[in-house]
Amino acid sequence: MTTAATAMDPRIRARVADFLADLDRDPVAADVLGVVVSGSAARGEEVWRGGELLSDIDLMVLTRRTSPRLITAIDAVIGRHRQAGIDGGQTPLRPLARYLTFAFYEARSTGQVVRGDVDLAKLIPPTEPTALPVWEGFRVLANRLVEHVKHARGLIPADRVVAKSYEALAEAYLVAEGRYRPSYAGRLTELEHRPPHAPPEVVAGMLAVLRNRLSGAATGRPPDGTTPDVAAARRHLIDGLGLVGAVITGRSGPAAAQLRALARTNPHWQHRLYWAALLARQGRLTELRFAPDPILRVWARALALATGPATDADLDRLLADWRSCPQLLVRRSTP
Repeated sequence: MTTAATAMDPRIRARVADFLADLDRDPVAADVLGVVVSGSAARGEEVWRGGELLSDIDLMVLTRRTSPRLITAIDAVIGRHRQAGIDGGQTPLRPLARYLTFAFYEARSTGQVVRGDVDLAKLIPPTEPTALPVWEGFRVLANRLVEHVKHARGLIPADRVVAKSYEALAEAYLVAEGRYRPSYAGRLTELEHRPPHAPPEVVAGMLAVLRNRLSGAATGRPPDGTTPDVAAARRHLIDGLGLVGAVITGRSGPAAAQLRALARTNPHWQHRLYWAALLARQGRLTELRFAPDPILRVWARALALATGPATDADLDRLLADWRSCPQLLVRRSTP
């Protein structure tokens, strides 16, 4: 069912094998139905610099249902292999069929099952690119703002944050035009065939980053070897967030205005109750309120921290909150 069955690099397979061996020794293995390698590592599109893996090995650890115990136990196993590039987490079966996300769309097209007897083609319904929600484009751009927070904290280098920014912009502009593709190569082909409705300098950044990635070059580093322009990438990312947000809200305005508008139209009471309980446990009582949705609050803080002064404590708190915060996803329409 995968179009990339022979594409996984042997070095990726070895790291995944180490993770699986560790998982099999852990008591949580009894609850795991399957493990899927998804994303760039499944397609042979990951990024190496010499022998150093610069991108993640995204794993979907499938379980029948979710619980705090399962999430914590699986995260602990993944955490023991994070230095080897292993990332991802627990994925219950039900959301695979319920939500429209880039990750699920790509997993169905190019994911590789490395443990368990599971069929992604049956678990994830077929989806046309035109059915993918523009919200996914907005969501990936907003989450990439957090990469700029990581860069400000010294956690990722300039070329990686630049690459992640333009990769996300390519995804967001393509989904807004109904042309999203489940691989970097496919997205590059779309961009070369017909550039999206984006500023020329943004299109140039998308093309350069994707070509560099697929050629094995150092992702966001310009071909002439100059220093990657993080400020320009951040500005383009934020501008793109405003433009893609306008497609959803139906009103023009910058990124901050789009976040405020979306905060008034995206209620998710379970998320809000969960977040209120989390803040209460952490003693952050002055931050307790039930609107807007917690992920929109996190993104608004990321926008402020990425564009203004911030202490290390501010950055660390934002990153911890982002890792803990549930994300708003679009449900499939029922027949």
